[in-house]
Amino acid sequence: MVEILPIKVLTDEDAPIFGRLNVSLGKLERTGLPVGSGVVITAPNLHLKTVLEHFDFGHKEVFEQSLALVKKEINSTPIPEILGKELGKHRKYLLDGQIIKNAKNLWLALLNIWLEEIKTRLWKEGFQKGITEGLRPQTVFFIKKVESSGLVYFDPLSDDSVINVKSGKPHANDLRRIHDLVLEANKKLFIPHEYDWIVDKGVRIVGLRPFTQPTASPESSIYSKSSDKIQEKFRSTVKIFLDLSNGLVVDKEADGVFIASEKIFDLNKPRDSFENLVFKLVESSLSFPHSPILLKLADISEGMGKVRGSLRLLHQKSLFDPMIQALDFVRHKKGLLNIHIVVPFVRGVNEFLQIKRELAVNKLNRKNSLQLWMEIATPENIVNLEEYLVAGLDGVVINLDELIGNFGGFDHTEGELNLYKNEVDGLLKFLEDALKLLHKSKVSFIAVGSLILNPKVLDFLIEKGVYGMVIERFEVPSIHDFLRQSEKRMILRRSQ
Repeated sequence: MVEILPIKVLTDEDAPIFGRLNVSLGKLERTGLPVGSGVVITAPNLHLKTVLEHFDFGHKEVFEQSLALVKKEINSTPIPEILGKELGKHRKYLLDGQIIKNAKNLWLALLNIWLEEIKTRLWKEGFQKGITEGLRPQTVFFIKKVESSGLVYFDPLSDDSVINVKSGKPHANDLRRIHDLVLEANKKLFIPHEYDWIVDKGVRIVGLRPFTQPTASPESSIYSKSSDKIQEKFRSTVKIFLDLSNGLVVDKEADGVFIASEKIFDLNKPRDSFENLVFKLVESSLSFPHSPILLKLADISEGMGKVRGSLRLLHQKSLFDPMIQALDFVRHKKGLLNIHIVVPFVRGVNEFLQIKRELAVNKLNRKNSLQLWMEIATPENIVNLEEYLVAGLDGVVINLDELIGNFGGFDHTEGELNLYKNEVDGLLKFLEDALKLLHKSKVSFIAVGSLILNPKVLDFLIEKGVYGMVIERFEVPSIHDFLRQSEKRMILRRSQ
Protein backbone atom coordinates (compact mmCIF):
# COMPACT_ATOMS: atom_id res chain seq x y z
CA MET A 1 0.00 0.00 0.00
CA VAL A 2 1.31 3.43 -0.99
CA GLU A 3 1.38 6.15 1.65
CA ILE A 4 1.55 9.83 0.68
CA LEU A 5 1.86 13.03 2.73
CA PRO A 6 2.57 16.64 1.75
CA ILE A 7 6.07 17.73 2.74
CA LYS A 8 4.83 20.65 4.83
CA VAL A 9 2.91 18.42 7.30
CA LEU A 10 5.74 15.96 8.09
CA THR A 11 6.79 15.88 11.76
CA ASP A 12 9.25 13.82 13.81
CA GLU A 13 6.60 11.11 14.31
CA ASP A 14 6.61 10.50 10.53
CA ALA A 15 10.37 9.93 10.29
CA PRO A 16 10.24 6.09 10.53
CA ILE A 17 7.93 5.94 7.47
CA PHE A 18 8.81 8.99 5.37
CA GLY A 19 12.48 9.47 6.30
CA ARG A 20 14.34 11.87 8.59
CA LEU A 21 15.59 14.10 5.77
CA ASN A 22 12.09 14.58 4.38
CA VAL A 23 10.91 15.50 7.87
CA SER A 24 13.67 18.11 7.96
CA LEU A 25 12.32 19.57 4.71
CA GLY A 26 8.93 19.86 6.36
CA LYS A 27 10.46 21.66 9.35
CA LEU A 28 12.16 24.16 7.05
CA GLU A 29 8.91 24.88 5.21
CA ARG A 30 6.99 25.45 8.46
CA THR A 31 9.61 27.96 9.63
CA GLY A 32 8.95 30.04 6.53
CA LEU A 33 11.84 29.03 4.29
CA PRO A 34 11.02 28.54 0.57
CA VAL A 35 10.81 24.76 0.17
CA GLY A 36 9.37 23.40 -3.07
CA SER A 37 5.72 22.34 -2.85
CA GLY A 38 5.38 18.58 -3.09
CA VAL A 39 4.65 15.20 -1.53
CA VAL A 40 6.59 12.21 -0.18
CA ILE A 41 5.61 8.77 -1.47
CA THR A 42 6.41 5.35 0.01
CA ALA A 43 6.93 2.22 -2.08
CA PRO A 44 4.07 -0.28 -2.64
CA ASN A 45 5.90 -2.95 -0.61
CA LEU A 46 3.22 -5.62 -0.63
CA HIS A 47 2.65 -5.45 -4.39
CA LEU A 48 6.38 -5.54 -5.14
CA LYS A 49 6.86 -8.50 -2.81
CA THR A 50 3.98 -10.42 -4.41
CA VAL A 51 5.39 -9.91 -7.91
CA LEU A 52 8.93 -10.93 -6.94
CA GLU A 53 7.80 -14.18 -5.31
CA HIS A 54 6.62 -15.51 -8.69
CA PHE A 55 10.10 -15.42 -10.24
CA ASP A 56 13.33 -17.37 -9.77
CA PHE A 57 16.32 -15.35 -8.57
CA GLY A 58 18.31 -18.30 -7.28
CA HIS A 59 20.46 -18.73 -10.40
CA LYS A 60 22.53 -15.99 -12.00
CA GLU A 61 21.83 -17.37 -15.47
CA VAL A 62 18.13 -16.47 -15.23
CA PHE A 63 18.55 -13.44 -12.97
CA GLU A 64 18.43 -10.74 -15.66
CA GLN A 65 15.70 -12.57 -17.55
CA SER A 66 13.55 -12.82 -14.43
CA LEU A 67 14.23 -9.19 -13.62
CA ALA A 68 13.12 -8.08 -17.09
CA LEU A 69 9.82 -9.95 -16.61
CA VAL A 70 9.42 -8.41 -13.15
CA LYS A 71 9.97 -4.94 -14.56
CA LYS A 72 7.37 -5.53 -17.29
CA GLU A 73 4.78 -6.71 -14.76
CA ILE A 74 5.50 -3.96 -12.25
CA ASN A 75 5.29 -1.27 -14.94
CA SER A 76 1.78 -2.46 -15.72
CA THR A 77 0.72 -1.52 -12.18
CA PRO A 78 -1.96 1.20 -12.39
CA ILE A 79 -1.43 4.56 -10.71
CA PRO A 80 -2.76 4.38 -7.13
CA GLU A 81 -5.92 6.41 -6.67
CA ILE A 82 -4.47 8.23 -3.68
CA LEU A 83 -1.52 9.38 -5.81
CA GLY A 84 -3.78 10.70 -8.50
CA LYS A 85 -5.72 12.77 -5.95
CA GLU A 86 -2.54 14.24 -4.45
CA LEU A 87 -1.13 15.19 -7.84
CA GLY A 88 -4.39 16.98 -8.64
CA LYS A 89 -4.07 19.54 -11.43
CA HIS A 90 -0.27 19.57 -11.45
CA ARG A 91 1.28 18.53 -14.75
CA LYS A 92 5.05 18.87 -14.24
CA TYR A 93 7.09 17.21 -11.53
CA LEU A 94 10.65 17.09 -10.24
CA LEU A 95 11.83 13.65 -9.11
CA ASP A 96 15.42 12.88 -8.18
CA GLY A 97 16.68 15.81 -10.28
CA GLN A 98 14.62 14.85 -13.36
CA ILE A 99 11.70 16.82 -14.79
CA ILE A 100 8.70 14.61 -15.64
CA LYS A 101 5.67 15.86 -17.57
CA ASN A 102 2.68 13.67 -16.66
CA ALA A 103 1.38 11.48 -13.85
CA LYS A 104 1.78 8.18 -15.74
CA ASN A 105 5.45 8.82 -16.49
CA LEU A 106 5.96 9.93 -12.89
CA TRP A 107 4.54 6.65 -11.57
CA LEU A 108 6.75 4.61 -13.93
CA ALA A 109 9.81 6.62 -12.84
CA LEU A 110 8.98 5.95 -9.19
CA LEU A 111 8.59 2.21 -9.82
CA ASN A 112 11.92 2.09 -11.69
CA ILE A 113 13.73 3.82 -8.81
CA TRP A 114 12.41 1.28 -6.31
CA LEU A 115 13.09 -1.61 -8.68
CA GLU A 116 16.73 -0.52 -9.07
CA GLU A 117 17.04 -0.46 -5.29
CA ILE A 118 15.62 -3.99 -5.11
CA LYS A 119 17.97 -5.11 -7.90
CA THR A 120 20.96 -3.93 -5.88
CA ARG A 121 19.74 -5.87 -2.87
CA LEU A 122 19.18 -9.01 -4.97
CA TRP A 123 22.72 -8.90 -6.32
CA LYS A 124 24.22 -8.45 -2.87
CA GLU A 125 22.04 -10.65 -0.69
CA GLY A 126 19.85 -12.77 -2.98
CA PHE A 127 16.10 -13.10 -2.56
CA GLN A 128 15.08 -13.15 1.07
CA LYS A 129 12.20 -12.23 3.32
CA GLY A 130 11.74 -8.49 3.71
CA ILE A 131 13.65 -7.53 0.56
CA THR A 132 10.99 -4.95 -0.38
CA GLU A 133 10.83 -3.43 3.10
CA GLY A 134 12.50 -0.15 3.94
CA LEU A 135 12.74 1.10 0.36
CA ARG A 136 13.64 4.78 0.27
CA PRO A 137 10.59 7.10 0.18
CA GLN A 138 10.67 9.43 -2.83
CA THR A 139 10.01 13.16 -2.83
CA VAL A 140 8.05 14.65 -5.73
CA PHE A 141 7.97 18.42 -6.23
CA PHE A 142 5.36 20.30 -8.24
CA ILE A 143 7.04 22.72 -10.64
CA LYS A 144 6.15 25.28 -13.31
CA LYS A 145 9.29 26.34 -15.19
CA VAL A 146 12.71 25.53 -13.73
CA GLU A 147 15.18 28.20 -14.86
CA SER A 148 18.23 26.77 -13.10
CA SER A 149 19.20 24.19 -10.48
CA GLY A 150 22.14 23.09 -8.39
CA LEU A 151 23.64 22.24 -5.01
CA VAL A 152 24.79 24.50 -2.17
CA TYR A 153 26.57 23.99 1.17
CA PHE A 154 28.46 26.15 3.64
CA ASP A 155 32.18 25.40 3.80
CA PRO A 156 33.60 26.24 7.26
CA LEU A 157 37.16 26.18 5.93
CA SER A 158 36.57 29.07 3.56
CA ASP A 159 33.87 30.60 5.82
CA ASP A 160 31.62 30.94 2.76
CA SER A 161 28.92 29.07 0.87
CA VAL A 162 29.81 26.90 -2.14
CA ILE A 163 27.20 27.04 -4.92
CA ASN A 164 27.36 24.42 -7.68
CA VAL A 165 25.16 25.16 -10.72
CA LYS A 166 23.97 22.04 -12.55
CA SER A 167 21.73 23.69 -15.14
CA GLY A 168 20.81 27.19 -16.27
CA LYS A 169 22.37 30.53 -15.32
CA PRO A 170 20.99 31.91 -12.03
CA HIS A 171 20.82 35.69 -11.62
CA ALA A 172 23.19 37.39 -9.16
CA ASN A 173 20.22 38.13 -6.87
CA ASP A 174 19.30 34.43 -6.91
CA LEU A 175 22.87 33.47 -5.96
CA ARG A 176 22.75 35.92 -3.07
CA ARG A 177 19.44 34.41 -1.94
CA ILE A 178 20.87 30.88 -2.16
CA HIS A 179 23.81 31.97 0.02
CA ASP A 180 21.42 33.42 2.63
CA LEU A 181 19.22 30.32 2.48
CA VAL A 182 21.97 27.85 3.37
CA LEU A 183 22.89 29.93 6.43
CA GLU A 184 19.26 30.21 7.57
CA ALA A 185 18.52 26.53 6.96
CA ASN A 186 21.61 25.35 8.86
CA LYS A 187 20.53 27.44 11.85
CA LYS A 188 17.00 26.00 11.75
CA LEU A 189 18.23 22.38 11.59
CA PHE A 190 21.18 22.96 13.98
CA ILE A 191 23.35 20.66 11.84
CA PRO A 192 25.06 21.65 8.56
CA HIS A 193 23.52 20.14 5.40
CA GLU A 194 23.94 20.19 1.64
CA TYR A 195 20.88 21.54 -0.16
CA ASP A 196 19.48 20.95 -3.65
CA TRP A 197 17.93 24.13 -5.03
CA ILE A 198 15.99 25.26 -8.07
CA VAL A 199 14.90 28.65 -9.39
CA ASP A 200 11.20 28.31 -10.22
CA LYS A 201 9.44 31.65 -9.65
CA GLY A 202 12.02 32.23 -6.93
CA VAL A 203 14.68 30.13 -5.22
CA ARG A 204 13.38 26.94 -3.59
CA ILE A 205 14.96 24.09 -1.62
CA VAL A 206 14.18 20.70 -3.16
CA GLY A 207 16.33 18.29 -1.19
CA LEU A 208 18.97 17.98 1.50
CA ARG A 209 21.55 15.60 2.90
CA PRO A 210 24.00 15.78 5.84
CA PHE A 211 27.10 17.84 5.10
CA THR A 212 30.44 16.00 5.30
CA GLN A 213 33.68 17.95 5.36
CA PRO A 214 35.86 17.14 2.31
CA THR A 215 38.86 14.97 3.12
CA ALA A 216 41.93 17.05 3.87
CA SER A 217 44.64 17.13 1.23
CA PRO A 218 48.09 15.67 1.99
CA GLU A 219 49.44 19.20 2.41
CA SER A 220 47.01 19.88 5.26
CA SER A 221 47.64 16.68 7.21
CA ILE A 222 49.75 16.61 10.35
CA TYR A 223 52.72 15.43 8.32
CA SER A 224 54.78 17.55 5.93
CA LYS A 225 57.32 16.26 3.45
CA SER A 226 60.66 18.06 3.20
CA SER A 227 64.03 16.94 1.80
CA ASP A 228 62.87 13.31 1.54
CA LYS A 229 62.13 13.30 5.27
CA ILE A 230 58.76 13.20 6.98
CA GLN A 231 58.57 15.57 9.91
CA GLU A 232 55.78 15.30 12.43
CA LYS A 233 54.28 18.52 13.73
CA PHE A 234 55.14 19.31 17.32
CA ARG A 235 52.53 18.12 19.78
CA SER A 236 52.59 19.53 23.30
CA THR A 237 51.34 17.89 26.47
CA VAL A 238 49.31 21.06 27.00
CA LYS A 239 45.82 20.70 25.49
CA ILE A 240 44.65 23.34 23.02
CA PHE A 241 41.03 24.45 23.47
CA LEU A 242 39.81 26.33 20.42
CA ASP A 243 37.78 29.44 21.27
CA LEU A 244 34.75 29.13 19.01
CA SER A 245 32.68 31.87 20.64
CA ASN A 246 32.99 33.67 17.30
CA GLY A 247 33.32 32.21 13.81
CA LEU A 248 33.13 28.61 12.66
CA VAL A 249 35.27 25.48 12.97
CA VAL A 250 38.43 25.95 10.87
CA ASP A 251 41.03 23.87 12.70
CA LYS A 252 40.47 20.20 13.49
CA GLU A 253 43.75 19.69 15.37
CA ALA A 254 42.50 21.20 18.64
CA ASP A 255 41.99 19.04 21.73
CA GLY A 256 38.74 20.68 22.76
CA VAL A 257 36.46 23.68 22.34
CA PHE A 258 35.62 26.62 24.61
CA ILE A 259 32.48 28.68 24.04
CA ALA A 260 31.76 31.88 26.02
CA SER A 261 27.99 32.11 25.52
CA GLU A 262 27.81 35.83 26.36
CA LYS A 263 29.54 36.49 23.02
CA ILE A 264 26.67 34.71 21.24
CA PHE A 265 23.49 35.15 23.28
CA ASP A 266 22.00 38.65 23.03
CA LEU A 267 19.18 39.73 25.36
CA ASN A 268 18.02 42.17 22.68
CA LYS A 269 17.69 39.37 20.11
CA PRO A 270 16.80 36.35 22.27
CA ARG A 271 15.32 34.11 19.58
CA ASP A 272 17.96 34.50 16.86
CA SER A 273 20.88 34.47 19.29
CA PHE A 274 19.49 31.38 21.04
CA GLU A 275 19.40 29.56 17.70
CA ASN A 276 22.97 30.71 17.03
CA LEU A 277 24.08 29.35 20.40
CA VAL A 278 22.47 25.95 19.84
CA PHE A 279 23.87 25.78 16.31
CA LYS A 280 27.34 26.58 17.65
CA LEU A 281 27.12 23.84 20.29
CA VAL A 282 25.91 21.22 17.82
CA GLU A 283 28.51 22.19 15.22
CA SER A 284 31.33 22.06 17.79
CA SER A 285 30.21 18.76 19.29
CA LEU A 286 29.89 17.04 15.90
CA SER A 287 33.21 18.48 14.67
CA PHE A 288 35.02 17.27 17.81
CA PRO A 289 32.99 14.19 18.86
CA HIS A 290 35.72 12.77 21.11
CA SER A 291 36.85 16.05 22.71
CA PRO A 292 35.36 18.11 25.56
CA ILE A 293 33.21 21.11 24.62
CA LEU A 294 33.21 23.62 27.50
CA LEU A 295 30.23 25.98 27.51
CA LYS A 296 30.62 28.95 29.81
CA LEU A 297 27.21 30.18 30.93
CA ALA A 298 26.54 33.78 29.93
CA ASP A 299 28.48 36.38 31.93
CA ILE A 300 26.96 39.66 30.79
CA SER A 301 28.71 42.58 32.46
CA GLU A 302 27.76 46.25 32.47
CA GLY A 303 31.04 47.42 33.92
CA MET A 304 33.35 46.85 36.86
CA GLY A 305 31.47 46.30 40.12
CA LYS A 306 28.05 45.76 38.46
CA VAL A 307 25.80 42.72 38.85
CA ARG A 308 27.13 40.03 36.52
CA GLY A 309 28.19 36.39 36.27
CA SER A 310 26.49 33.78 38.44
CA LEU A 311 24.62 36.34 40.52
CA ARG A 312 22.94 37.73 37.41
CA LEU A 313 22.10 34.25 36.15
CA LEU A 314 20.41 33.45 39.45
CA HIS A 315 18.25 36.58 39.38
CA GLN A 316 17.49 36.98 35.66
CA LYS A 317 15.40 34.16 34.20
CA SER A 318 15.50 35.65 30.69
CA LEU A 319 19.26 35.02 30.75
CA PHE A 320 19.46 31.77 32.72
CA ASP A 321 16.55 29.87 31.10
CA PRO A 322 17.93 30.00 27.52
CA MET A 323 21.21 28.54 28.79
CA ILE A 324 19.29 25.66 30.37
CA GLN A 325 17.14 25.15 27.28
CA ALA A 326 20.20 25.03 25.01
CA LEU A 327 21.93 22.47 27.25
CA ASP A 328 18.76 20.39 27.54
CA PHE A 329 18.35 20.33 23.76
CA VAL A 330 21.92 19.40 22.82
CA ARG A 331 22.49 16.89 25.63
CA HIS A 332 19.10 15.26 26.22
CA LYS A 333 17.45 15.55 22.80
CA LYS A 334 20.44 15.41 20.46
CA GLY A 335 22.48 13.09 22.72
CA LEU A 336 25.68 15.17 22.46
CA LEU A 337 27.26 14.18 25.76
CA ASN A 338 30.69 15.77 25.29
CA ILE A 339 29.31 19.22 26.19
CA HIS A 340 30.18 20.36 29.73
CA ILE A 341 29.37 23.43 31.84
CA VAL A 342 31.56 26.29 33.09
CA VAL A 343 30.05 28.42 35.88
CA PRO A 344 31.08 32.05 35.27
CA PHE A 345 32.35 34.81 37.57
CA VAL A 346 31.55 33.52 41.06
CA ARG A 347 31.87 35.88 44.05
CA GLY A 348 31.42 33.30 46.80
CA VAL A 349 31.00 29.61 47.60
CA ASN A 350 27.28 30.04 48.41
CA GLU A 351 26.76 31.53 44.96
CA PHE A 352 28.47 28.53 43.37
CA LEU A 353 26.37 26.08 45.40
CA GLN A 354 23.18 27.89 44.43
CA ILE A 355 24.04 27.64 40.73
CA LYS A 356 24.72 23.91 41.21
CA ARG A 357 21.27 23.49 42.79
CA GLU A 358 19.56 25.33 39.93
CA LEU A 359 21.35 23.15 37.39
CA ALA A 360 20.41 19.99 39.30
CA VAL A 361 16.74 21.04 39.35
CA ASN A 362 16.94 21.13 35.55
CA LYS A 363 18.48 17.62 35.39
CA LEU A 364 21.99 18.92 34.78
CA ASN A 365 23.65 17.17 37.70
CA ARG A 366 27.40 16.75 37.88
CA LYS A 367 28.32 13.20 36.78
CA ASN A 368 30.82 11.29 34.64
CA SER A 369 29.19 12.42 31.40
CA LEU A 370 28.63 16.01 32.58
CA GLN A 371 31.57 17.85 34.08
CA LEU A 372 31.13 21.05 36.08
CA TRP A 373 33.92 23.59 35.79
CA MET A 374 34.24 26.96 37.52
CA GLU A 375 35.74 30.18 36.21
CA ILE A 376 38.30 31.77 38.53
CA ALA A 377 38.15 35.53 37.99
CA THR A 378 38.47 37.14 41.43
CA PRO A 379 41.07 36.91 44.24
CA GLU A 380 38.28 35.55 46.48
CA ASN A 381 38.17 32.40 44.34
CA ILE A 382 41.87 31.82 45.00
CA VAL A 383 41.68 32.54 48.74
CA ASN A 384 38.73 30.18 49.24
CA LEU A 385 39.75 27.63 46.61
CA GLU A 386 39.74 24.75 49.09
CA GLU A 387 36.08 25.43 49.95
CA TYR A 388 35.15 25.41 46.27
CA LEU A 389 36.90 22.05 45.87
CA VAL A 390 34.93 20.66 48.82
CA ALA A 391 31.71 21.94 47.19
CA GLY A 392 32.53 19.72 44.20
CA LEU A 393 33.85 20.59 40.77
CA ASP A 394 35.73 18.87 37.96
CA GLY A 395 38.05 21.64 36.84
CA VAL A 396 38.69 25.37 36.89
CA VAL A 397 39.13 27.92 34.11
CA ILE A 398 41.54 30.65 35.21
CA ASN A 399 40.56 33.88 33.47
CA LEU A 400 43.94 35.62 33.61
CA ASP A 401 42.73 38.96 32.22
CA GLU A 402 39.86 39.23 34.72
CA LEU A 403 42.06 38.01 37.55
CA ILE A 404 44.90 40.47 37.02
CA GLY A 405 42.39 43.32 36.67
CA ASN A 406 40.67 42.49 39.95
CA PHE A 407 43.99 41.69 41.64
CA GLY A 408 45.64 44.93 40.50
CA GLY A 409 42.58 47.16 40.86
CA PHE A 410 42.15 48.23 37.21
CA ASP A 411 39.64 47.65 34.41
CA HIS A 412 41.38 45.27 32.01
CA THR A 413 38.99 46.25 29.19
CA GLU A 414 40.36 49.82 29.12
CA GLY A 415 43.13 50.03 26.53
CA GLU A 416 44.84 52.92 28.32
CA LEU A 417 45.45 50.68 31.36
CA ASN A 418 47.01 47.79 29.42
CA LEU A 419 50.44 48.68 30.80
CA TYR A 420 49.34 47.18 34.15
CA LYS A 421 48.87 43.81 32.42
CA ASN A 422 52.63 43.49 32.15
CA GLU A 423 52.99 43.65 35.95
CA VAL A 424 52.48 39.91 36.39
CA ASP A 425 54.99 39.04 39.15
CA GLY A 426 52.57 39.65 42.01
CA LEU A 427 49.79 37.69 40.32
CA LEU A 428 52.02 34.67 39.71
CA LYS A 429 53.13 34.62 43.35
CA PHE A 430 49.48 34.84 44.38
CA LEU A 431 48.56 31.89 42.16
CA GLU A 432 51.41 29.58 43.15
CA ASP A 433 49.90 27.93 46.24
CA ALA A 434 46.48 27.63 44.61
CA LEU A 435 47.91 25.74 41.65
CA LYS A 436 49.77 23.41 44.02
CA LEU A 437 46.46 22.72 45.77
CA LEU A 438 44.76 21.94 42.44
CA HIS A 439 47.58 19.58 41.51
CA LYS A 440 47.38 17.87 44.90
CA SER A 441 43.59 17.54 44.58
CA LYS A 442 43.94 16.16 41.02
CA VAL A 443 41.69 18.89 39.63
CA SER A 444 42.60 20.09 36.15
CA PHE A 445 42.95 23.78 35.33
CA ILE A 446 43.01 25.56 32.01
CA ALA A 447 43.92 29.17 31.31
CA VAL A 448 42.13 31.76 29.18
CA GLY A 449 42.99 35.34 28.29
CA SER A 450 45.51 37.40 26.35
CA LEU A 451 48.05 37.03 29.18
CA ILE A 452 48.67 33.45 28.07
CA LEU A 453 51.01 34.73 25.35
CA ASN A 454 53.14 36.62 27.89
CA PRO A 455 56.38 34.50 27.96
CA LYS A 456 56.72 34.81 31.74
CA VAL A 457 53.11 33.72 32.31
CA LEU A 458 53.37 30.90 29.76
CA ASP A 459 56.53 29.53 31.42
CA PHE A 460 54.85 29.72 34.82
CA LEU A 461 51.72 27.86 33.67
CA ILE A 462 53.67 25.06 32.01
CA GLU A 463 55.90 24.76 35.08
CA LYS A 464 52.79 24.36 37.26
CA GLY A 465 51.23 21.70 35.03
CA VAL A 466 48.48 23.57 33.21
CA TYR A 467 46.09 21.10 31.58
CA GLY A 468 45.07 23.29 28.67
CA MET A 469 44.81 26.75 27.18
CA VAL A 470 41.98 28.50 25.39
CA ILE A 471 43.32 29.88 22.13
CA GLU A 472 41.72 32.18 19.55
CA ARG A 473 41.49 30.77 16.02
CA PHE A 474 44.07 33.14 14.59
CA GLU A 475 46.56 32.21 17.35
CA VAL A 476 46.46 28.45 16.68
CA PRO A 477 49.25 28.35 14.03
CA SER A 478 51.75 30.11 16.32
CA ILE A 479 50.82 28.63 19.71
CA HIS A 480 52.63 25.35 19.01
CA ASP A 481 55.93 27.21 18.55
CA PHE A 482 55.37 29.16 21.76
CA LEU A 483 54.69 25.94 23.67
CA ARG A 484 57.72 24.19 22.20
CA GLN A 485 60.01 27.05 23.18
CA SER A 486 58.53 27.28 26.65
CA GLU A 487 58.83 23.54 27.30
CA LYS A 488 62.45 23.62 26.13
CA ARG A 489 63.18 26.40 28.62
CA MET A 490 61.54 24.40 31.38
CA ILE A 491 63.61 21.29 30.56
CA LEU A 492 66.82 23.35 30.54
CA ARG A 493 66.00 24.91 33.92
CA ARG A 494 65.35 21.53 35.49
CA SER A 495 68.54 20.03 34.07
CA GLN A 496 70.73 22.73 35.54
